[in-house]
Amino acid sequence: MRAILFSFLLFLSITSVAQKLSISIFNDTNLNTILVTPTKGNYSMVLGDSMITIKPLQILYISRQGDSVLVRDENRSYGSFKRVTLVGQSGEDVFRLKPIIPAKPARLYDDNITFYVEFNRIMAINVIDREKYIAAVVLAETGPDKEPELYKAQALLARTFTVSHADKHQSEGFNLCDQEHCQAYKGRPEAFQDVYDAVLDVKDLIVVDSASRPISAAFHANCGGQTANSEDVWIQALPYLRSVNDRFCTSAPNARWERTIPLTEWKKFLAQQGVDTAKLIRENLNFYPKERPKYYTVLGVNIPTTTVRKYFKLRSAWFSVSAGKNEVRISGRGYGHGVGMCQDGAMAMAQRGWTYDKIIQYYFKDVKIIELSKVNLEPVKPDSTEVKPFDVLQ
Repeated sequence: MRAILFSFLLFLSITSVAQKLSISIFNDTNLNTILVTPTKGNYSMVLGDSMITIKPLQILYISRQGDSVLVRDENRSYGSFKRVTLVGQSGEDVFRLKPIIPAKPARLYDDNITFYVEFNRIMAINVIDREKYIAAVVLAETGPDKEPELYKAQALLARTFTVSHADKHQSEGFNLCDQEHCQAYKGRPEAFQDVYDAVLDVKDLIVVDSASRPISAAFHANCGGQTANSEDVWIQALPYLRSVNDRFCTSAPNARWERTIPLTEWKKFLAQQGVDTAKLIRENLNFYPKERPKYYTVLGVNIPTTTVRKYFKLRSAWFSVSAGKNEVRISGRGYGHGVGMCQDGAMAMAQRGWTYDKIIQYYFKDVKIIELSKVNLEPVKPDSTEVKPFDVLQ
């Protein structure tokens, strides 16, 4: 039995290159009591030095008891343990996890789950096949009922990020978490099979630069007609993250937006950026860029448009400004940081018959799609600046 337990603990430490990942789920939640129910396949539960069989649909209560995990079902208590693990036996195993304290909506997850107490809460670590994880991420980022070629392109970016960031939470004992700074992961979705099939069509492929290193797999919802250079949003200029014109996304709902801001609030912001607002006249505020701008310039002060976006929580950093008597009207284009793949544009391309590789090569310049076995996984120089792939306000 000890040999079985040792083999499983070794299995928990396997990296993404070996097809398994450990994902901290509900990572932003102070978990104290959880219900776990196997819904598909066959499960065993590892408790200390013993392993018992769990019946289908058997409800297990997982609670924190000091620095240990208390396990019980509707009929008995199994005791407290430092670590409790549900191990799927069939390869098609699914469980339901429902946080009770605090209360959260239930989710389904594939494969295995292990619980232990750390950071003053129960840690719930989903040990899952990498491709199943990728499929769940793709659906969380794109939604159901999309074109297969879009799913494939998104899968390449998700896998590229996963492989190059598999040690992101290594110091905490797992590979990645389920929050957006890793990748949005909400467990096994209902519309799973179509996405999973698309993911398997591009299995073991990732996107690399000219040195065969995984790219910074940036994407966003809508670029408004032109993507951004990486250095216009972050610090580092990357040769494959160059601005491109995108006619495909301009009729999508996210391509245009408007916002009205009180003039007093706008002037307060400008003063904080070093503008002498006492010298302002209305015309100084007007701003009508023909292309995606890097700066909003007022009385000689260059204010990064990303700073404006973050301060006012705008949908994007591409906007024009029209000053009125008591307010300014912001007319914006796109949704997100604008770097890398535009999801609305990629969707329109897929609907027109573009294949996933053509979509990737349109948004990322001089990149290659290769098998993982050929990837250069040497660490990036310490002084380089990692760009963030996802559509969050910076």
